[in-house]
Amino acid sequence: MLARLTSGFLPRHVAGQAGRGMTSRGQQRLAAALLAALVLLVFAECLSFSFVWDEEHFIMRNAYLTSWKYLPHLLLENVDAGAGVRSNPYRPLEMLTHFLDVRLWGYQAWAHHLTTVLIHAATTVVIFRWLCRFAPWSAALLAALAYGLHPLQSVAVPYIPGRVDDLAILWMCLGLLAFERSAAVSLLCAVLALLSKESMALFPVFLWLHQQAAGRPVSWKRLWPFGAVALVYVALRLTVLNFHNTLNFYGHDNIFTQHPSYRVWTYLTTLPEGLRLWLWPHDIHHERAWAVYASLAIPRVWLSLLGVVAWLGVAAWQWRRRRVVAVGMLWFLIATLPTSNLIVLINALFYDHWFLLPGLGLAMAVSQVPALHRLSARQTWCAALAVSVGLGAITWRSNRAWRDPVSLNTHLRRFEPHNPKILHNLAMALADQGKLEESIRLYQQAIAESDVYPHTHHNLARAYEQLGRLDDAAGEYRKALAIDRAFHHSALALGQLELSRGRDEAAEPMFRSALASFPYSTEAYLGLAHLKLKQGDRAGAITELERGLRVVDDARLREALKELQFIQ
Repeated sequence: MLARLTSGFLPRHVAGQAGRGMTSRGQQRLAAALLAALVLLVFAECLSFSFVWDEEHFIMRNAYLTSWKYLPHLLLENVDAGAGVRSNPYRPLEMLTHFLDVRLWGYQAWAHHLTTVLIHAATTVVIFRWLCRFAPWSAALLAALAYGLHPLQSVAVPYIPGRVDDLAILWMCLGLLAFERSAAVSLLCAVLALLSKESMALFPVFLWLHQQAAGRPVSWKRLWPFGAVALVYVALRLTVLNFHNTLNFYGHDNIFTQHPSYRVWTYLTTLPEGLRLWLWPHDIHHERAWAVYASLAIPRVWLSLLGVVAWLGVAAWQWRRRRVVAVGMLWFLIATLPTSNLIVLINALFYDHWFLLPGLGLAMAVSQVPALHRLSARQTWCAALAVSVGLGAITWRSNRAWRDPVSLNTHLRRFEPHNPKILHNLAMALADQGKLEESIRLYQQAIAESDVYPHTHHNLARAYEQLGRLDDAAGEYRKALAIDRAFHHSALALGQLELSRGRDEAAEPMFRSALASFPYSTEAYLGLAHLKLKQGDRAGAITELERGLRVVDDARLREALKELQFIQ
């Protein structure tokens, strides 16, 4: 099917090159196979990496991944609802891939990484076939190779949930390739791209740009089904799929949300930096601090504005001369709009991976370099080897930061020494290694930097509890709940702590509170059953366990219930 979707025409404005530069379709297939092999080789080491960053609540603690009966919840709720987290992103196709990974492999990190690497290899090959619509195979191969092996990919491919970017791009490119042969197949791909990532609401715009670059402009009458699908998706996200304030991830007003002009000035400053990451990727790190810019008079702002105006001017100048270059330049800018904070307020100002989708526009422009069109097959293979060795070595080294939580957060801390999230994550990693005193210092430093995260107080409490400082631990759990009453992890932990100290009257409301926020907490049902047994209420304990089994299918609940029924 892939060959059928991606075979077809070259645009009229490169048709003359096709006769000179194009080899047989077999040569293209050989190039695609080589491309996949090189991508797999560079990212193969990812299979030795462990679970890191927030993969714990995406995968390890996500109750919706544990049984087929939760599949409707997985596909109709936010990405980490199964871990009791209220968030905005809705990416059911990505979550379905995690669900299938767990069904096939359990929680073996290497297998989850393998799926992500395979998806990236497939996406890179499809990008190559897509670029062949605009350029000879030699230029398309080198442009796709530079894209797929670029160090910027090291913020996505070694990170298991980072597959979301590749999934969206994969379905988008397949949809663009399928359009001329089957609008229905193209529309299906557009829907799958939308279900992969929210930025694909711009699919109709990308399709229009694609057709312009291919030399076959499309009327808006042919585009209206794609626009209708995008509008229906947006309407759903603002209503029944609005999980936690879709248009404002902050959930409250601040200086950034209250001043639209600040958002414009800040967005402008991100564009040169995103371009710079593609041209000179010497400091790739996925958690990047960024300032809010409050005035056009700031040099960085007005220089960025001049740069954008010049960029648009060059694109307009190239529109009739080299249409693909112009489209690529426009693509780069347009693809940044979903993360611009101009419409949807994301609680971040800059992430490196936001520029992966815009990078496709740069790949289009690179594929039009005249020298690449004149390469012979032998010269192409030599150039591909040089690109693979050069970029591959840098990317391979960047990937290694993701080996384990300590190496990742140590790497990030070098760039962002005051980021509370990084300090917190490094403290967690050190605590897992038994370095509790060092982790406590980092937790306290993270709280001093920004005391808005319940997770930091919760994990500080866990460290205190391991050291036997139970009063300090209880105090930190309560601080976490003061920040977020729905943070069920601390309610559960505090209930267990109070139960262990014989404070049954304080433990029960904590277990009830945990279940009110997250009804899939096996430990809360076990805790309530234990309390009932202490009170001599065996029937009440059985009731609590049976209530838990109606919600979550867990072996511990079944075993506890079987033991009670047997004793009875």
